[in-house]
Amino acid sequence: WGTQKLSPCPAQGSEILLQDQHKGLEKSECHYTNGMQRVRYLKRLIWGQQEICYYDSDLGFSVARTELGRPIAEYWNRLEWLSYLWASVEKFCSYNHRRFKNITVGRRVKPRVKISTLKAESSHRPSLLVCSATGFYPSEIATKWFKNGQEETAGVVSRELLHNGDWTFQIQVTLETKPRWGDVYTCQVEHISLQTPITMQWVAQPDSGKSKMFIGIGGFVLGLSFMVLGLLVYQKNKKAAADRPLFPRPPRLGWQKS
Repeated sequence: WGTQKLSPCPAQGSEILLQDQHKGLEKSECHYTNGMQRVRYLKRLIWGQQEICYYDSDLGFSVARTELGRPIAEYWNRLEWLSYLWASVEKFCSYNHRRFKNITVGRRVKPRVKISTLKAESSHRPSLLVCSATGFYPSEIATKWFKNGQEETAGVVSRELLHNGDWTFQIQVTLETKPRWGDVYTCQVEHISLQTPITMQWVAQPDSGKSKMFIGIGGFVLGLSFMVLGLLVYQKNKKAAADRPLFPRPPRLGWQKS
């Protein structure tokens, strides 16, 4: 659609419009159905934030919304002006569709996907897994959560779709869950710009406090094992040393009798 400031038509009511201090807006809209199979052109005249008349290509003529818009609608319904409006479907809508298709309805930008976590303050409360899809266009997108290959529906919340201000969008879909060590969570994103869905995985790791405890216990057991092994080797060497004579006997000669 396009908008432009109103230049009052030289209609019967133009003098009233010029004397009024309100601002006018002329708004042209193109509505496309099934690509270009059906095109609808709307021309709206807004005065003081109120629509006073409009033209609809589906109707083929203009309609007044208020008494103020009646003389303008009558002017628009003159044959010479109607001819211009009838041609607007092709000259305005179809032309602009062909010209701007690749940067509007045909534009495709792939999303960037990542998973982040929000850990619960208490171990009794579930944690939040956040799947973020950013920088995509158009806005239609489907995001799903899976746990160990099974789709999760309970605890899934989709946040509001946000505009980035550069013709791209972003969205967050959270999963409230209590992950166990080894659980595999997958975020799957489907978008028209993708030939195949994007999948990102997050594997649940043991709690850091418990991990430190297990590492400490493992280190203690390993150290104790080395200490016991060292004592056994020491005792064995000590016993072997006690069995040896202090002064070794000289070798026995052949002529000596025992």
